Amino acid sequence: MRRAEGKEMFNQEDFAKNKFILKTIEISALMPHRNALLSMQPMQPMHIAFNIDDNFFMQAGVAITSILENNKRKPFFFHIFCDGVSDANLAKMRRTAEKYGTQMRIYIMDMQPFQSFHIKTKHFSRVTYLRSVMPKILQPLTDKYLYMDADMICVGDISEIEKIDLQDYPFAAASETPEAVKYKTEFLHQKSGKHFNDGLMWIDINEWEKERITEKVFSYQGADPSRFSGQSQDIMNLVLDGEILFIDRKFNGGSDKGVLIYHFTGRNKPWQMVIGEGARLWRHYLDVSCWDSIKDPNPPKDPAHYFNHKLMMQHYKREGQYGEMLKSCFWYSWLKIRYKLGI
Repeated sequence: MRRAEGKEMFNQEDFAKNKFILKTIEISALMPHRNALLSMQPMQPMHIAFNIDDNFFMQAGVAITSILENNKRKPFFFHIFCDGVSDANLAKMRRTAEKYGTQMRIYIMDMQPFQSFHIKTKHFSRVTYLRSVMPKILQPLTDKYLYMDADMICVGDISEIEKIDLQDYPFAAASETPEAVKYKTEFLHQKSGKHFNDGLMWIDINEWEKERITEKVFSYQGADPSRFSGQSQDIMNLVLDGEILFIDRKFNGGSDKGVLIYHFTGRNKPWQMVIGEGARLWRHYLDVSCWDSIKDPNPPKDPAHYFNHKLMMQHYKREGQYGEMLKSCFWYSWLKIRYKLGI
């Protein structure tokens, strides 16, 4: 298969020389009763990986909780790649593993090898580029694994993903929306006219390595940020240019119908506000998780969130909740004034 070529600045020897992993934290809490249940149908664990910073451990914890709640007879091995973790978040991950009797490994990564990658929006983090080296780290453990963004939840049988025949492609992923595909492919000058969302990838490590995808991703270090509209996803699409297995958007969806994996893209996050069934489900799994519940369905009363209050006002109007609509109207107006005045 053809791949977009760049000047390689990274190869397997470089990977061996670089430290990359500063520390690993093993969390194994397989319980006797769970082992007995699983021994009736012996199965290899499904490996699932995330890349996050400490601010997103709650979201990863909710995603993991949703998977475990909906797949209680299935073994998992969760891999969390990060640049650090607080004692509080580590303790909650341990409690999650103990609650469900599962395995986790947390990788504290050296971020220095990733410093030459661009950051398009300052509130984003370079941890997004950690997904580019995961196959090399996970190769001794498994042939295939699922990468997931932390702002996702699973609401059904995740074995559907394992059944996907990759057909010698390095991974499977879902397309972006038609509108996003048109904009992205034109902006990035993709010849294929195809553009995938890298928030969920079912990865064949051997095929990934054959195609030297990590090395080709690293060839974009130091590139002009103006070439990109996003971060890791743009580079992955330039490297592959449509030559992946495209799968149904139910595996990486934002609608409320027929979705297996909800992906909360965009600016309206369910930990900030609740609009729609997906957000309500996310709050449910937060309640079940080892992290604290968020009771208020409305956005934070902070100037930075003024526009979200306008969305809530529109939502309450559609629902016929006019009292709540008026409250949202007040907060939208007041917070917008504060935002514009910088107070």
